[in-house]
Amino acid sequence: MNIAFFCDTYLPTKNGVVTSAHTTALELRARGHRVVVFAPRFTDHEDDTDDVVRFAAGHWFKAPDYPVTFPFICRIAPLTAMRFRRERFDVVHAHSPFIMGNLGAHWAQFHELPLVWTFHTLYHHYAHYSITSEKQSRWYILWRVKRMLEKSDRVIAPSSAVERVIQKLAPATSTQVLPTGVDTRKFASGNRDLTRAQLGIKPDEVALLYVGRIAPEKNLEFLMRAVAPILKDQKAKLLMVGGGPDFAACQSFAAQHGIAERVIFTNFIEPELMPNYFAAADVFTFASRTETQGLSIAEALCAGLPCVVVNAMGAAEAIEPDGDGFLVPHQEARFREAVARLVCEPDLRARFKKRALERAPEFSKERRVGQLLDLYGDVVALNSERNERERFELV
Repeated sequence: MNIAFFCDTYLPTKNGVVTSAHTTALELRARGHRVVVFAPRFTDHEDDTDDVVRFAAGHWFKAPDYPVTFPFICRIAPLTAMRFRRERFDVVHAHSPFIMGNLGAHWAQFHELPLVWTFHTLYHHYAHYSITSEKQSRWYILWRVKRMLEKSDRVIAPSSAVERVIQKLAPATSTQVLPTGVDTRKFASGNRDLTRAQLGIKPDEVALLYVGRIAPEKNLEFLMRAVAPILKDQKAKLLMVGGGPDFAACQSFAAQHGIAERVIFTNFIEPELMPNYFAAADVFTFASRTETQGLSIAEALCAGLPCVVVNAMGAAEAIEPDGDGFLVPHQEARFREAVARLVCEPDLRARFKKRALERAPEFSKERRVGQLLDLYGDVVALNSERNERERFELV
């Protein structure tokens, strides 16, 4: 198949949406399919493949690692439009409801192609990044999301929780729950001893791990407050892997609460090195309440890490409660209690690790991309039938 991805954020930006789109594209290409990614241009970044088409974009102060495509310029890009026509795509897959996703929807409609959209993010929870007031931004985002739902032939929900949100916004939408796949072999092969030595984690210390953006929506102050007594009283450290707008603020927060020496901040880490950081850890901790699926949780489970996760939205669906992790309410005491059990009970950690590794194949990219190809085949067939019916009615 020839597949067009339209992304408002792509490499070298590092986040769950980029990881999802890139991992899926690589697996599709490995199976012999053609994937061309249409995305904003990132300053000082050159792609090593012709299968990424960039559009003029600008960086802005609230999110400098998120270039924004200029909306009118992308609509009057004749060479790119000609390439899109020349590629003779079978399906358009949008990964955003905004400028690039909307362009993909427009070109799909013009060329009578089926449109698939992955609802990666609860976008209205990120209105604080907008240049307008949060209230205005939330209204615009919800309007844009509903418009995209109406245009899509199939909407992929990364979790059942997100599917319920979609059905509430647009009940007539055709949806399918399909989480992003993980390279299970990659995340089971990290170098534990070397990475712990480089980070200064002693052999007898239990390493707690958070992986993700250091940003307000990730609820990191809650996480650090909850585990602070454990870090002070036990032989434990917290490893915060990621970067973002709250990086300096979180470092200051750790210092204010007397745990600066027990928290290790790494900033962004290259994707190929990430398995080493999962291998270096003993317990994965995650407190975000706005995740659509919690891709890093699936990666942690594939690395054999027991997890402690706030029971909210899609993140909760990756965990088997009391099997490979604990799902806890949004209460610091309950979160702390669950983490403390795993810190103090190595036998419990070992049992949870065994179950996590047993479940790892459920998250594999091979399985997920196979399901995605079935979905593509379905929407292509339905689109072909619809186009034939419309032509017949015109005659």
